Amino acid sequence: LVLLDGLDEISKIEDRKNVCAWITSTVKGFTNAYFVVTSRPTGYRKVDEIEINTQYMRADILDFESEQQKTFLERWFFARFIDKWPKVNDNRITLEKKLKENAKKKTNAIVTFLTKEENKSLKAMAGVPLLLQMMAMLWEEHEILPNSRSYLYKNALDYLLGYQYNQKKIAPKLPKEHAITVLAPVALWMQEDLKRDEADREIMMAKMQIELDKISKTQKPQKAKMIFSDLIERAGLVVEYGDKEYAFRHKSFREYLAGVQLKEDRPYDQLNKLVAHFGEDWWEESLKFFMGSVDAKVFDAFMEKLFDAQVSEAMTQKQQLLLQTIIEETPLKKVDALCKKLLDPSTTSSRQRVIIDCLKTIGKVTALDALVEFQASGLAKNKDIADRAEEVLNGLGFGVKKPVTCTGSITITNLQPSFRNDVEQNAEYILISSGKFIYSLTEKEEFVDDLYVAKYPVTNKLYRSFIAALGEPSGFREKLIEIAKNKTWDAGFEEYLNGGKGDLATLFRSRFDEDRKFGGDDQPVVGVTWYAASAYCLWLSLLENKEKGNTYLLPTEIEWEWAAGGRQGVPVQKVRQYPWLEEKGEPTSKLANFDENVGSTTSVGSYPEGATPEGLYDMAGNVWEWMGNWYDKDEDARSLRGGSWLNGSVNLRCSARSSVYPFWNDDLVIGFRVVRPGHSS
Repeated sequence: LVLLDGLDEISKIEDRKNVCAWITSTVKGFTNAYFVVTSRPTGYRKVDEIEINTQYMRADILDFESEQQKTFLERWFFARFIDKWPKVNDNRITLEKKLKENAKKKTNAIVTFLTKEENKSLKAMAGVPLLLQMMAMLWEEHEILPNSRSYLYKNALDYLLGYQYNQKKIAPKLPKEHAITVLAPVALWMQEDLKRDEADREIMMAKMQIELDKISKTQKPQKAKMIFSDLIERAGLVVEYGDKEYAFRHKSFREYLAGVQLKEDRPYDQLNKLVAHFGEDWWEESLKFFMGSVDAKVFDAFMEKLFDAQVSEAMTQKQQLLLQTIIEETPLKKVDALCKKLLDPSTTSSRQRVIIDCLKTIGKVTALDALVEFQASGLAKNKDIADRAEEVLNGLGFGVKKPVTCTGSITITNLQPSFRNDVEQNAEYILISSGKFIYSLTEKEEFVDDLYVAKYPVTNKLYRSFIAALGEPSGFREKLIEIAKNKTWDAGFEEYLNGGKGDLATLFRSRFDEDRKFGGDDQPVVGVTWYAASAYCLWLSLLENKEKGNTYLLPTEIEWEWAAGGRQGVPVQKVRQYPWLEEKGEPTSKLANFDENVGSTTSVGSYPEGATPEGLYDMAGNVWEWMGNWYDKDEDARSLRGGSWLNGSVNLRCSARSSVYPFWNDDLVIGFRVVRPGHSS
C-alpha cells in the first residue's frame, strides 16, 4: 500500500503534473500494490491538465449533512464532558445518561443557532469536520459562534494559544497576542519564499527567533526552541517530523496566519502581489483569509487592480469560482471600482461579463445606477452580456419590462421570443418554434409544437423558494394526493408520497442542499427525485392558474432534443451533434462543464460559448436533466438528457440519453429544466 498524501501541497502546477506522471508510470510497474493519493479538490483538476492517466477510483469527501453534524457534536461534547468529569464513584450508567443529556442540550443550542437565516454562511462551514470542531470548542466555553471563516480561525487560535492554558492554570511560554505576532511572519515566509508546508527545523527556529527578538526589546527574552516545544506539546498547533522538520498541524492554520500577516504588512501594498498570484492553488486560501479580514476600501482597491490586470482578461472557470467565493467570504464590500470599470467603454466583453456576475453576487442596490446606465448607453458588447445585466437588474428589484404579463397569470400571445415568469423570480423562458426533425432514437420524423423552454436549469435559489413555500397555493397538497391516487404520474408515487409522512419540505428537499460544493444559489439544484422535479412544475402551474396543474412541465425527450439541437439541413433534418453551432466543434472546457474539468457544478449560464443559437444555456454538461417520459417500455426508469460535470464528452451529444429510477435522489449529477407549451394561455 502506497499512500501519497497532499498532492495539493505541491505549489507549482508543473511539479504536480510531474508527480502525476510518476504515479502513472509507477503504478504500471507495481501491479500488486495499491496506491492512494489525497488532495484538496483544487489540487487535482483536469482543466489544469493535472491527471493520473491510468484507471483509478475517485472518492470525494462530502460535507457533513445536518444529521451527521448533530451526531458529531453530541459525541464530541460527550467525550469532552467525560474527560473533564471528576473521578468519583458515581454509577457509570447514570453518569453517562446525564452527560449525554447535557451533550444534547449543547448540540441543540448550536443547531438552533445555525438554522437562523442570518447564520447561513456559518451553516455552510459546519459541514467541514475541522470547522465544526472549532465551533464546538468555542460554544463549549463561550457560547458564541463567529459569523465568518476568518473570525472562526481567529477564535480557534485564541483558544489554542490562550484559553486552554488558562483553563488548565498553566502559563503559556508566550502570550497569545505575541504568539500570533511571531507565527504570522513565519507562516508568510513559508507561503512566499519556502513554498512548502514543512520547514527545516533550524531555519524555522531562526526565522521565529528574529520575530521573538523584536518582542524581547520590551519583554523577557525568549528562545525559539522553548516556544516550539510549547506549541507542539501543549497548544498542539505545530508538529515535528523526525528531528529535522516542523509544520503547522493543519495547513489551513498556516494559510490563515499568512493571510493575517498580509493584512498587517500594509494591505494596500500587498494587492499587486495577490493579483499576480490570483488563481494559483497555492495562494487561494491565504488570499481568501486576507480578503475575509480587510475593510471595504481594500476590497474595492483589490477589484480595481484585478480588473486592470491581464489575468482578468480571460478568466478560467476555476478563477471565476474563486472570485465568487472571495466575494461571498468578504464581509465588507464596495462596488465603486466594479461600476467604474463596467461603464468604461474600453472594458472588454470577457471582463464585462465577470464584472456583472460580481455585482450579482455582491447584491448591493448601489450598483443599480451603473447597471441602468450600462443598459441605456448600449455598452454591452453582445446580447449575452446585455441579458446578464438585465437579470441582475431584476434580481436587485429594478422593474424591467416583461414582454407579456397580466395579473394572475401569463398570457402567451403572438409567440413572443421570450417571457419572464413573475411567479418564478422572473425566470426567463425562450421560445423554441415548432418544426419537424428526425428523432435520433427512432430515426423517424417527429413534429414539435411551439414550446417555451427555461433559459437555465432550475437553480438552488429557485428550488429553495419552492421548498419554503410548500403548502401554498392552497390545494397543492390535495392535488398531489389526487395525482398519487389516480396514478397520474406512475404507480410508485403514492408510496413515495406516503413515505414523507406529510412533511413535503423534507420529502422534496435537495439531498445536497447544504453541501458547500453544490449548494450555491446560482448552481443548478441536484439531488432531487423525478417526483420532486414534477412537483416543482405542478407548484408553478398552480401559482399561475389554480384551475390547471400542467401549465409547466418537464420536457419530453423529443422536445428536449429539438430544443437542444434544432433542425439541420434539408431534407435530412437531423439535430446538431452538440447544442452549440457546428463550427465550434467538439466539446472543450470553454463550451461546457464536463469530464470533471472543474470538479463540481458551476453557476448556470457560465458557458456562453456553449449556448444554443436560441439562447438556452447548459443544455450540455453541468447536470443531467430529468425528462417527462419513461426511458423504455418497462416503465421503471425516467429518461435523462444533457450529460453532466462528471461525464465524458460523449454524453454531451444532443442524442445522448440515460435513465434513473424516479424515486432516486442520491446523485450529484441530476437536475432539471422546466418547459411551458407555447399554445396555452
